[in-house]
Amino acid sequence: MLRIFGGERVKNLMFRLGMTEGVPIESRMISSRIENAQKAVEAQNFEARKHLLEYDDVMNKQRETIYNLRRSFLEGRDQKEFVIERADAIADELVETYCPREQHPDQWNTTQFSNEVLNQFGFDPKAAGMDFASLNHETVSAELIDKLHARYEEKETLFGAQTLRWLERHILLDVVDGQWKDHLLTLDHLKEGIGLRGYGQKDPLVEFKKEAFILFDELMNRIDTEAVRFLFLVRPAEPPQNAPPPAQSAAPANPSAPPIPRGLSQFSPEEIERKQRRQQQQMQFQAGAAPVEPPKPTRAAAKVGRNDPCPCGSGKKYKKCHGEAA
Repeated sequence: MLRIFGGERVKNLMFRLGMTEGVPIESRMISSRIENAQKAVEAQNFEARKHLLEYDDVMNKQRETIYNLRRSFLEGRDQKEFVIERADAIADELVETYCPREQHPDQWNTTQFSNEVLNQFGFDPKAAGMDFASLNHETVSAELIDKLHARYEEKETLFGAQTLRWLERHILLDVVDGQWKDHLLTLDHLKEGIGLRGYGQKDPLVEFKKEAFILFDELMNRIDTEAVRFLFLVRPAEPPQNAPPPAQSAAPANPSAPPIPRGLSQFSPEEIERKQRRQQQQMQFQAGAAPVEPPKPTRAAAKVGRNDPCPCGSGKKYKKCHGEAA
């Protein structure tokens, strides 16, 4: 502490006074310098904690917004209205971008507009009957929104209302969790380098608040876009065409054994037979009968010892006669 905050003057003074390690400091001037150094260290640590708390306060406000959004999904509320509102907002934004009000319909970028609608909502507006030559800015937006509502109603009829409500909940939760984790990582990287803004005569905390707000706005837009796109593009799984018929399981070797349970067809016949035997023994034990044990294998003939007479009648020991060949 004295080397960092005391300076060369205090260091030279201590050497002149003959101060060495292990000797208590009794000089009032040295004690005063140590006290001032402790105050400087505590002030520096306080400022560091204060800045850290101010940065965390910015992240905490964003965290509260995301957690409130997640809580509404977890509580199982009907999210259909939420999805439709976000879809309408995205549709209006696409119309404003590619079919602006201040341009003539002949100048609209209808090709890119159709591609964006196809990627976001899963249908081509031109193929759906939208004639851009006979529409203006307001009618394009109104007709696109009507087609989106009709398409979502068709999807609800296809899946069923209860299944679609379940999909809305889980897809929204997955999108929010994934995007929030990426956002936290981005904020950590921003916090690491934001202190360099001070060299440009800018307050790092103010710059962090500005950058964090922009990133959070982009986060909410990504959540809306990804969730709506997944929900409009999701469809039921279809069985593969020209699929071979399922193979019929072979009849059990033991007629009295219980039928093969579902899920055992991937085992070998020996494993299936062992499982059936254990099930049969368990059933007999529950019924009060003694479990039937499988017969133990028996030897075809008694084993001949190595020092026993050879069975061939030669009079030699087995190990000196036919035992050598074995």
